[in-house]
Amino acid sequence: MNWFKKFYRRLQKNVKYSASDPKTFDDIWSFQSTTIRLVSLFLIIVIAVGGISAYLFSGLFADLAGDPKIDRNKLEEQEILIGELNQKVKIQANYIENIRLILDGKVPMRIDGDTITQVHQVDVNKVRDNQTRAESQLSKEVRNDISTPKSSKESIIFFGSPVLGEVSQEFKAPNHPGIDVVTTKNETVKACLGGTVIYSGYTRKDGHILIVAHTGDYLSVYKHNKTLLKKVGQKVQLGDPIAIVGNTGENTSGPHLHFELWYQQTPVNPADYMKFTR
Repeated sequence: MNWFKKFYRRLQKNVKYSASDPKTFDDIWSFQSTTIRLVSLFLIIVIAVGGISAYLFSGLFADLAGDPKIDRNKLEEQEILIGELNQKVKIQANYIENIRLILDGKVPMRIDGDTITQVHQVDVNKVRDNQTRAESQLSKEVRNDISTPKSSKESIIFFGSPVLGEVSQEFKAPNHPGIDVVTTKNETVKACLGGTVIYSGYTRKDGHILIVAHTGDYLSVYKHNKTLLKKVGQKVQLGDPIAIVGNTGENTSGPHLHFELWYQQTPVNPADYMKFTR
């Protein structure tokens, strides 16, 4: 402990600190103090300057960063908006690509994640299945609900009406490659022939659209639906409920079904294949 006492006493001794002119050796300034006082004063100054600096910089960073809660909310809203826009762009791009493939006579691609969410909100058990007795009998007689052989070289294909009502606009290609049928509210749209759903989605102009590919190079298109009941890849049979008549999309002025029938990449008059009036 002797060395500690000696060191402490040395710190308590008065020491003169001065600055002098190197030419005349006259003192410019000088003062006397103990070493321990100088060390204490230095520590106090360091702590004070550090505290003030921390306070000032913390306020500056807070101003630059802003409120993290507000930024997080804005980022979440922007992320949701970007996700919705990307989904709409994807659906539109898939729709255009599928139509191009259909017109080129190729098999459309299967689309994942672009089917309408309303499909899951509809109780299919409550949907009116207005399949007529004739359609039911025809489904039993026609194997696989697609075609019945007529001979070894050709076959007869039986079509069913998707809806019955009043024809508001007839087929007139290429300006109107389909037929518009006005029917009762929330009427069930039925498959005109057995096949596979190749598109179930939404477009700004035509609303909820369903496209079914059939054997024999036939393709049926159902537009402006209120709700779609089938997803891409699902098999349908003649008379199966596939949608609900609606008024979605810009190219419509009231609830109706716009129905198109394509044969070998060319639109044909659906009235030549099935009836639409009651």
